[in-house]
Amino acid sequence: MKTKITIILLLASLLVTSKSISQSKYGSITYNKAINISGKQRMLSQKMSKAYLLLSKGVNNDEIKRELSSSKFIFEKQLEILTENASSTAVKLSIKGVKKLWNQFKPLIESTPNYINSKDIIRLNTTLLKACHELVLSIEVSSNYNNQFFKNKNQDLVNIINISGKQRMLSQRLCLYYTANTMFPNNSTEYKKIMTDVINEFDSVIGNLLISSYNSTEIEEELGSVMSLWEKLNTNKRGVMNGTFSIEEVFGITNNLTKSFNKITGQYETIANN
Repeated sequence: MKTKITIILLLASLLVTSKSISQSKYGSITYNKAINISGKQRMLSQKMSKAYLLLSKGVNNDEIKRELSSSKFIFEKQLEILTENASSTAVKLSIKGVKKLWNQFKPLIESTPNYINSKDIIRLNTTLLKACHELVLSIEVSSNYNNQFFKNKNQDLVNIINISGKQRMLSQRLCLYYTANTMFPNNSTEYKKIMTDVINEFDSVIGNLLISSYNSTEIEEELGSVMSLWEKLNTNKRGVMNGTFSIEEVFGITNNLTKSFNKITGQYETIANN
């Protein structure tokens, strides 16, 4: 009799564990992957906007054209992946909000680059960015709810993946508004405030990530590379505000910062999955 009860309890325990594991995934992918992907959508919203403005300004090279084209296709594909794997009502509503704004934004970035549409992109990009950020937060909340059975390091890392991934967006946003500031000087006060906020947040997060207990040797080395790149802009904030850097230089530095944080965020995701 005791053996039978033990078997029943064991089967019940396995059933609960199996249900918990299935709930801890975002459809067919992990929540860690979903946070990383949705976080990239924030970055891509800024990268597309930046590329369009640069082309409108006449900084016309093949790399920027490829950026605009590839960012658009990646944004759409990732939105499709997030849609297909969404299960909670809150996440689905967030995705619906992103899609609605994307339908307004997409025709602009597909148009021939010009100053008039650049102004519309400046007007809409932050709204799209906020919708993408809300989607990240919605997925993070869903992850927190579905991972409550485990109470382990995973949820901490979900938060770190979000924070680290946001640095990719901030890098692109800085270049976007640096470019906008040179194109539309009448809005300089507004754009300088945005750049100041971006610089302060970016710098603060670097400091927080440096002391994370989850850092591997590879992450620390990449953060060292980030600080080396970042120093040139951060130590000359006045130059950033006054447009003394060439656009090509800011473009190069911010793209390299984005690449570094893409690596770092991917490494945090790998740690979370182990």
